[in-house]
Amino acid sequence: MTTAAALFPTAAQAAPPSDVKPVRVVILVDESGSLKDQDVKRERAAAQLIALSELSPRSQVAVVGFGSSNGPGQSAVDIVCPLTGVETAQDRESLGRCVERLRLRGTEEGNDTDHAAALEQALDIMGKPDDQQRAKIVFLLTDGVLDVRRSPQYGADEQARNANAQAQITRSLGDAKQGQVQIWPLGFGSADKSALDAFAAGGWTQPCGDQRTTTPTARVVATSADVERSLLEAFAYARCAGIEKSVSDSLDAGATVDLHVNIPIIATDGSIVVVKRDKRIQVTYFDPDGAQVPKQGEMKESTFQAAGEAGPVESLRIRNPLPGQWRIQLKSPPGVSRQEVSATVVWQGALRASISLSNPRPRPGERVNVRLRLQTRTGTITDPAALAGLRFSARMSGDGFQEAPVELGDTGEGADRAQGDGEYSGQVVIPATATGALTFAGKVTGPGVAGDERPYATRIAGPADHLRAQVELPAVTVEPGGTVAGTVRVTNDAAPVQLGLRLVDVPGTVSLSAQRLQAATGSSEQGFELRVAPGAGRGAVGGSIQVLDPAGQVVAEEFVDVDVQPPTPLWQRALQALLIILVVLALVLPFLLARRRARRRAADPSELTLHLFDRPGEPYISRLQAPLGEGPEFTFEVGDGRLVRTYGSGYAVRRGQGRTVLVRDPSGRELDPLVPGRPIALPNGMYLGVDDGRARGGGAEQPAYGAAEPYQSRTTHRPMPGDDLL
Repeated sequence: MTTAAALFPTAAQAAPPSDVKPVRVVILVDESGSLKDQDVKRERAAAQLIALSELSPRSQVAVVGFGSSNGPGQSAVDIVCPLTGVETAQDRESLGRCVERLRLRGTEEGNDTDHAAALEQALDIMGKPDDQQRAKIVFLLTDGVLDVRRSPQYGADEQARNANAQAQITRSLGDAKQGQVQIWPLGFGSADKSALDAFAAGGWTQPCGDQRTTTPTARVVATSADVERSLLEAFAYARCAGIEKSVSDSLDAGATVDLHVNIPIIATDGSIVVVKRDKRIQVTYFDPDGAQVPKQGEMKESTFQAAGEAGPVESLRIRNPLPGQWRIQLKSPPGVSRQEVSATVVWQGALRASISLSNPRPRPGERVNVRLRLQTRTGTITDPAALAGLRFSARMSGDGFQEAPVELGDTGEGADRAQGDGEYSGQVVIPATATGALTFAGKVTGPGVAGDERPYATRIAGPADHLRAQVELPAVTVEPGGTVAGTVRVTNDAAPVQLGLRLVDVPGTVSLSAQRLQAATGSSEQGFELRVAPGAGRGAVGGSIQVLDPAGQVVAEEFVDVDVQPPTPLWQRALQALLIILVVLALVLPFLLARRRARRRAADPSELTLHLFDRPGEPYISRLQAPLGEGPEFTFEVGDGRLVRTYGSGYAVRRGQGRTVLVRDPSGRELDPLVPGRPIALPNGMYLGVDDGRARGGGAEQPAYGAAEPYQSRTTHRPMPGDDLL
């Protein structure tokens, strides 16, 4: 669909919300004798798919069965469902029920195939008055070829009747083209593909601009079993909508199965269509957040309306659906035979292309940056993946020059402010011949896109224009009840004036702190605030803010880019803080314990052996090895020429830096450091030496005192405190 949505009208406070375009649909269903009972059941289900999945509540649907009129009391057409609106669930239920009247005709009812009468009836319905200007779509379901040889209304000569009927079809197709009526034929079995191609090509063929998939095309499927999906796909293309991949599964008696379908972020309206075959199967819908949604009513800014629950086809129509993966749960009661069930999403984006100019009142020869964003009813679409299949362009027209295109891109180059931010920008030079009115219009094309047209008109700045302004409004995230500070900078070359400030296409939950600004002579700067209502819902807020001169003309504007997010609950913040603490501990605690263990090992005196001498150079007279597990130091006394271990009194020994050993006498005085091989004097006149088993690297060095055999460490495998935590 093409949307030529233009700049905001200068006189309007806000544009009305966009809606999907309504359609008028006539479904022509073959009831001829060449069908089988199973074929008719499939045709009924296919017709119900259309009747129940229509997106716009302002649309209308009619269903017409056809065969032939071969004698008195027979009618070639049978209007099983008169033209009916689909606004309410009751309307849609009524359509679903009347479709059941489609039947397999017997010989006495006229069971040949009269395509001419069927098409004429469809055009008659399309010709009824329509104040909504609905798009006109005819679907033709048939398994055969034109055959009216037994229908006397086509002439007395039986051999000429088919040719006469074909001539009537040709005339009707001309009327269809002139009346912009699309014709989408769907054949199955032995249907004549070339005849169906003529139906498709003979009617209106440009319903959605230049999108090739939306050009009416004849389809022929192998069996009636393929009719449902093929017709639903044709329906989506005919009304310029998008359709997601169908998912299916088998459902056993008494079992439950889940089907998962996707609704894209660009969709503003959608229908989840479920083919369940047996009306006893119960269907439940869950949104992407996992919440069960109602079948009637509102939830999370979405509106829901289900229909067809008591039939073989059920649908849930959603306005403003939550994008993402939906879960459809189907539950079969005991006693129901095994069924194949399926689900499909038909959707459309009722969007508007919002345009902003760097200078809304330019002069001839000036360069102007044109910026375009795509906006839904509830916010602005900025996701590059959602915009990837769309094309953005703009055009400029006005007095004194011919219309000119404006190329737009989201590359971050030239006039574009940032790559991939969903804002498409381009630059254009105002023609030197421009004299007055100036109009910019944007266009977005792509599958499933529908939009409104709202031309934005401005004027070339004249000699009397003395105002220039600029709006600065940051892109921020705020909580409901919060504010966003903005600035308006004005240069006024004339007397002081009062300027207006307004929001356009911004939801009612956001308001301005002031709607008037005083512009003094010269340069000035004014602040303002956007206020978000305490009850505002979460999500992106789009639209724009405009500065108006005393005549109501726009002199400056800027996009609004505010993301409203509710505050995090206290319990959730506490949980987040706890998780952060636990993560930090998990990362830091092993390091701290390793350092603690390293310090304890470095200070552990267990591999020290003390020797007592009468004089240096003589054999030691007493020997004491440091005890295990005493901590960073151990104590001893010297009595009767012996070293005796104590518990907290006497001399104290601990490790120092490198290979030194520190000794403290009973009075607390530090003695000279001990080094292996260099004894120190004690206060009582004796000498103290030390051997360090750790310093010798596992026996690589000889002990300074005592035995020459390798030193056997007593602490090699001794666990240290804290080792069990690592």
